[in-house]
Amino acid sequence: MKRILITGATGFLGGAIVARCLQEGLGPELLLLARAQSPEDGLRRVTDQLRRFEVPEWQLRALSSKQILPSDLREFSSIGDDARLRDVSQVINCAALASFGSDPRIWDINVEATLAFADRARRWPRLERFLHVGTAMSCGIQAPSPVPEDYDAGAAAEHLVPYTDSKATAEARMRAELTDLPLVVARPSIVVGHTRLGCLPSPSIFWVFRVAKALGGFLCAHNERIDVVPVDYCAGVLLGLATRPRLAFDRYHVSAGDAASCTFREIDVGLSQGLGVAPAGDFAPVSFKQIATMHPQFERLFGPCNKFLMLRAIESYGRFAALNILFDNRRLLQEGFPLAPRFTDYIERCARTAQGGLIAEQMRTDLKWDQRVPAMQ
Repeated sequence: MKRILITGATGFLGGAIVARCLQEGLGPELLLLARAQSPEDGLRRVTDQLRRFEVPEWQLRALSSKQILPSDLREFSSIGDDARLRDVSQVINCAALASFGSDPRIWDINVEATLAFADRARRWPRLERFLHVGTAMSCGIQAPSPVPEDYDAGAAAEHLVPYTDSKATAEARMRAELTDLPLVVARPSIVVGHTRLGCLPSPSIFWVFRVAKALGGFLCAHNERIDVVPVDYCAGVLLGLATRPRLAFDRYHVSAGDAASCTFREIDVGLSQGLGVAPAGDFAPVSFKQIATMHPQFERLFGPCNKFLMLRAIESYGRFAALNILFDNRRLLQEGFPLAPRFTDYIERCARTAQGGLIAEQMRTDLKWDQRVPAMQ
């Protein structure tokens, strides 16, 4: 019998993986790391997240507090001697501080705590695979497009934000320092929405497309493309990569690739249909300087918001969108995994389920910035 340890179980992607495990009848095999005061509190947090994925109550009953490790990566040493860990055969490590802000905890959690956790895991006697969930943008901004799955710029990689730098560093150090760790790295591209539920589980990153729609354009042209995958597709692939007996490679992109990526014009059409408004048609890139001059109109365009934070968010995510970068997924397809759904297949659902929420509130999902910043007049 397998014993699958999932970290980050209360997060967007981790929750989707747990939901997929329950759907496949793997509930009894799970061990879940959840930041909580007690196993009972951890189980409550996990089930609250699973209800966002509309997991039926009868499936939730497959989980018990005995399957919860109430800790996080930084405090893992406090539970590292738990006897249940000796039975773990697969790890799916989703835990991370996923923020495009400048949170000082990013390096501590995503690098140092992750390395310490992996170092403990490699000593577990039954461990067969340690699936580490990275990010496709570990490649850095100078990578060719589509980015090959074996591409590695190493220390020369340039990063736009500390988050991608931290994920690249953690991956490199695990390979260099933990040579006996049965490591497989999965690098998802941009994870947005759910094919059936839209943004009900989380509005993560979708608010960026709402911002672009409100502006009537973004920092990229209508014919440029973006590599987006839905969270339920990503979860199914990650579970498969963790549990298949044999894999041909030790690094994979979980991405739309060339075949399933979408242009910004296609996205605008689908988003407009979901919102019941007219599409923008062909549009040229809008410079950040132009957007900055529009700040007096931000509340009219986006609703109540901190204009300074809004500008920072537009700049951070806009720079990634402007890269016009795709991620090769041939290894994944060679393993027999299906091609990802196109973003336009479910974007209308995302639009309908997200439009009732304030953009500023949805931003908080991704931007762990200090909210006590001065307001822009």
